Amino acid sequence: MKRLVFIILSFFAASIAKAQIAIDTLNTEVLNQLLIEQIERLAEDSDEDIDFEELLENYIFFSENPININSEDVMQLVELRLLSVFQYEELKRYRRYYGDFLFLEELEMVEGFDEQTLAIIRPVVYVGKDQSKDKLTLNKMARYGKHQIVGRYEQILEKQQGYEPYDDSLLLAKPNSRYLGSPQKYQFKYTYNYRNRIRAGFVLKKDAGELFFTDKVSDTIQALLGKNYRKGFDFFGFHLYAKDLGIVKAAVLGDYQLAFGQGLTMWSGLSFGKAGAGSSVMKQGRGIIPKSSASEYGFLRGAAVTLGGGPFRGTVFYSNRWIDANVSVFDTIDNEVAEFVSSLQETGYHRTIGELQDRHAIRQQVIGGHLSYAMNHFEVGYTAHHTWLSAPLQLKPSHYNQFYFQGQKLTNQGIDFKYVKGKYALFGEVAMSMNFDSTALAGVSVGSTTLNRFAGLVALTVKPAGYLNFTLMYRDFGRAYQNLFSNAFGEGSRNQGQRGIYLGVEAAPAPYWHILAYADQFQFTWLTSQAYAPSRGHDYYLRISHSFNRRTHAYLQFRSKTKMKNSTDGFAFTHYPISYTKNAVRFNINYQMGSDFHFCNKAEYAHYHNDDGINEHGYFLCQDVAYKPENKPFSLTFRYAIFDAKDYNARIYTYESDILYSFSVLTLYGKGMRVYLLGKVKLFNALTLYARIGRTIYSDRDQIGSGLTLIDGNHKTDLKVEAIWKL
Repeated sequence: MKRLVFIILSFFAASIAKAQIAIDTLNTEVLNQLLIEQIERLAEDSDEDIDFEELLENYIFFSENPININSEDVMQLVELRLLSVFQYEELKRYRRYYGDFLFLEELEMVEGFDEQTLAIIRPVVYVGKDQSKDKLTLNKMARYGKHQIVGRYEQILEKQQGYEPYDDSLLLAKPNSRYLGSPQKYQFKYTYNYRNRIRAGFVLKKDAGELFFTDKVSDTIQALLGKNYRKGFDFFGFHLYAKDLGIVKAAVLGDYQLAFGQGLTMWSGLSFGKAGAGSSVMKQGRGIIPKSSASEYGFLRGAAVTLGGGPFRGTVFYSNRWIDANVSVFDTIDNEVAEFVSSLQETGYHRTIGELQDRHAIRQQVIGGHLSYAMNHFEVGYTAHHTWLSAPLQLKPSHYNQFYFQGQKLTNQGIDFKYVKGKYALFGEVAMSMNFDSTALAGVSVGSTTLNRFAGLVALTVKPAGYLNFTLMYRDFGRAYQNLFSNAFGEGSRNQGQRGIYLGVEAAPAPYWHILAYADQFQFTWLTSQAYAPSRGHDYYLRISHSFNRRTHAYLQFRSKTKMKNSTDGFAFTHYPISYTKNAVRFNINYQMGSDFHFCNKAEYAHYHNDDGINEHGYFLCQDVAYKPENKPFSLTFRYAIFDAKDYNARIYTYESDILYSFSVLTLYGKGMRVYLLGKVKLFNALTLYARIGRTIYSDRDQIGSGLTLIDGNHKTDLKVEAIWKL
């Protein structure tokens, strides 16, 4: 009782002292803005078309199923970058000294927790009794479990080249000249959750262009496709997950992700990398994670279990799934037929004859485990896994890919560690790969690549003052390090043939001012797909944000990135690398008028230049208006934007508000305008409807896209409709 009185009085006194500058953050706006900035940066840094649904669902899941601040699950907020490692350690220390939290406002008593932190985590946490050790019963699961059904429809309304009428003779002559299915995209998902301890569900998806129940295909094409001909939902995924069952800390059956250490040995899901990192680059591996998204690549399918007792935890896992690949057949010396894989396909699309023939072409099996020991401030872990392919991978020889994984078997193992105490955090991971397949090493000296099969990173984060912290990281990924499930901090998506040093800083020099900056110097120790020689570059970033009051927030952001790629000089006799730099400046301000209207203005300018003398410019301006009346079951969001980036090199990446469980980051180049309208209505407590329509209108072209996505016209319209039923 005395403690409760003390906390209430202390909180009351602190509130009075800060009354002049307090910000009302009891909403999800700050959390949403944080997610938006990280996804935009991830899209810009990625060399590939990434499905962000998986990352988005982690945030949405915890906003709909908050984490008990008095449970060990708070650790997951570190991986989502909602808490720093120092804030997490202070949170644990506070509970050790004073016991469980009694109410959320008590978090202001924890060192390092300010209004900004509370604004970010408030939508995803709650205060309650730790129920991780409560006995599970069918009655409780039936009574308190939550059910949710999500149905979604998407479509590009203009006709694309791939959907033009065709006959069998055309497809037989050019198998990939048309999509076989309809232009609609469908998704259906069911999930069940009991207090975050028992989770289950399944997901069905059909992409645009894929065959569905109503699509008709001739007998000739069906015979050509053979067993690959199928109609209906193209993808099916499911999961059954349980945690905190005594010695069984977590177990999953079906689709799942794994995340250990710093992601160098095993991290099958997406992570943010440098996006919005600053000084928060330490990964907090969550171990087994059930996969409920409709993403069709980069996951495991099978079973996994984590057992724990005292300071030890051990995880074993097995995955057995069919993956897409381009398979070729050849005759051996003994007149036997053999198969080899020329490439692995990760798009998840099965729209044309060629894509359907690559569907589920080979089997991938993965078996492994992770063992960790944690005591006081120190934790160390060991991870090992082995991957089999049912057919050997033999890539088409190129300048840059001779050290890529080839063959049929690959073994990875690594050791990760972290030490966090006071104002210091030291962490890192070292890993190695073993691939002794003769095909993979053809033309390469085994001895010369022994050290290059290793990869490692080490970092130190220091917080010398409450308003300042910085991280220094060094990474060195050998050019022969091969891993199909690596996702560590680095430049680009491949943790191979790279060396770099990173310095990130976060500071709060004055109330409601925040500075985030980093400098990353890197070099590629072998050829890349863009530069046919070892190359180097740097990435500089600065972001200054300020909260003027509880209704107005703004930031100014600058980024300069230099890399190297092959010259496009037509008079050169050979490929040689040149430097190119892209500078971008962005200003963003969010503000409210009254309690119902929310506004956002954004302006961005990009400049690209290279050593060939090419100079390109691009800009983007937008106005967002959101009408969200209090105590009303509906809301509307509208955007009007103009852009002018004549070349792809000066392209602009921009986030757009979307229906729930969907995320839109557009890549804009050319000259034109973009508008969209998003609506939400809650018909009754259980059913919510979303609808969004957007149109991009170009003023510098009469055709949009190329190949099968070509649209004959200067506008492109996208439509999405979604229904969510909660029980």
